[in-house]
Amino acid sequence: MKRTLCHKYKQAKNGIAESEKAFDKLDEAAPTASKKEWLASERIAQSSRINDPAAMDVYEINIKKASSKKEIELRLLEEGNAYNAAPACRSVATWVSMGLAIEEAQIALVIEL
Repeated sequence: MKRTLCHKYKQAKNGIAESEKAFDKLDEAAPTASKKEWLASERIAQSSRINDPAAMDVYEINIKKASSKKEIELRLLEEGNAYNAAPACRSVATWVSMGLAIEEAQIALVIEL
């Protein structure tokens, strides 16, 4: 047990140094105005967290999900007025979308065979 704890302590100590380096890189890359805003938000959240737990929501990660292939395809088709337009007037997005549909059909056919 002693040996395991010592080993984990050494790993944690090394991890701190690596984390500091990564944080410093992120800190250097962040705009000064954003850092000031984040610090102000943190102070407000920390000071009011006991009375209002919702104040801690500033720590929530807000990552937007990327659009799916179908969503992008539909958007491009709507923008290009896809299949209704004459072949000469179709957008590049329409041609790419149609090409992908043909490739998918070919793959489905090969699987069936």
